[in-house]
This record gives sequence, C-alpha cells and structure tokens, in this order.
Amino acid sequence: MPLHQYDYIFALGLIFAFADSYGIGANDVANSFATSVGSRSLTLGQAVILATVMEFVGAVGAGGRVTSTIRNNIIDINLFKNDPAMLMLAMLCALVASSLWVL
Repeated sequence: MPLHQYDYIFALGLIFAFADSYGIGANDVANSFATSVGSRSLTLGQAVILATVMEFVGAVGAGGRVTSTIRNNIIDINLFKNDPAMLMLAMLCALVASSLWVL
C-alpha cells in the first residue's frame, strides 16, 4: 500500500533523524572524550577517529534493539493499521521534538 502523498513526511523524517543523530553523537562524544583530550591522554584527532568508530559500532550494534523497544513496547502499531499516515506523523513529531531538544 504505497502512500506517495506522504513522501514529505518521510523526507522531513530523514532530515530530522540526521539532525538527531548528529546532536546525540556530539553529546556522547563530548561526555566520553572531554576528559581524555583535556588530560592530553589523546590528541583531538585521535579522539575524533576513535569516537567516530565507536559511535558507528554502537549505533549498528544496538540500534535494532532500540527500534524494537519503540516498536513493540512503547507504541502499539496495531492501533494504526487503518491509518498508517497518523503513525508516520506521530513518529515525525517525536523526531522533531527529540532533535530540537538535543540541538
């Protein structure tokens, strides 16, 4: 069941998902590596490379479990079977709120 009239929700969702990922990653890196860089245990370049690898591995390794938790334990998607566009809009609102909060 294609919902082409809602492509704009998908496009906005991608934009805000990237903004959310950027903000969360920047916050995680600042918390994790500020002490190491400040004490000169790592150079800034080493911290950036290490943080990039670790953030990517963490997102790929644990991202599926986070998605599963949201999909199965927080929102009952069966309630939206008759109106999937409402679910898309709800997820977009959650992404917008999260990315604005983090940034």
